[in-house]
Amino acid sequence: MRKYFLLIICFFNSHAFADDAVEKKWEVGFGVGDISGSDYRGSDEYHHFIAPIPYIIYHGKYLQSDRDGVRGNFFKSDLLEFTFSATATITPHPEQNKARENMPLLGSTLEIGPALNINITGQSFHDGLMMQVPLHAVIAVNGDNHGYQGLLFQPQFIFQKQFPNWQFTQRLGVGFASEKYHDYYYTVDDKFVTAERSNFDSQGGYNGAFAQSAFSRSIRISNLDTKLAFFLRYDNLENTAFDNSPLVKTDHVWRAGFAFIWVIQ
Repeated sequence: MRKYFLLIICFFNSHAFADDAVEKKWEVGFGVGDISGSDYRGSDEYHHFIAPIPYIIYHGKYLQSDRDGVRGNFFKSDLLEFTFSATATITPHPEQNKARENMPLLGSTLEIGPALNINITGQSFHDGLMMQVPLHAVIAVNGDNHGYQGLLFQPQFIFQKQFPNWQFTQRLGVGFASEKYHDYYYTVDDKFVTAERSNFDSQGGYNGAFAQSAFSRSIRISNLDTKLAFFLRYDNLENTAFDNSPLVKTDHVWRAGFAFIWVIQ
């Protein structure tokens, strides 16, 4: 997991932190995070890492960085919000994955694109139920194949609830992706065929379903503001467009993590 600085964006995308900083224009801090997960969706090989986390919250008129990543607000009403967002996915230790031995190393990816948020029951976009419809271009930032790697479309329902001490966020969604995106992870060209790994040509289409839960809270310790967050994500890959790839070793994928942040300002 070489791109450790992407970890904070990963947690933001997991809705890891509560909204107690909404009234502040800036909030800056640092901390530590721990993530355990599969090498890629479909891999049965898991890795674990701990990394430092920079923490930056900014609420400007048009540009914001918060638990949803870095985003720009182009339109917002009580019912609709149109944003441009950037999030990331970290690929752990690709050189150690046995299923992809002697194949190009996968890299961490940056996902950038527009999203439409639809408020269903909440008084705001951070309370109650909403639907999010994002379309992201995927860019590999390291690994053997850099650059644009296709499109990812993940419509999802997001429910958020503020309890006395905890913020809870639940996501349920499905994904669809372009052929190029599936090629990046699951295609096996003839030159990489082995006795255990057959040829496979990926197609675009259904990318799987997912559920993700996150809890977060703020804690004041010795006059210091801190934040604690946990998330757990499950992906189901049954009947996906790439389910028959020899690189898909399991249809059930889990990822979990936590973060502890010290807020400086």
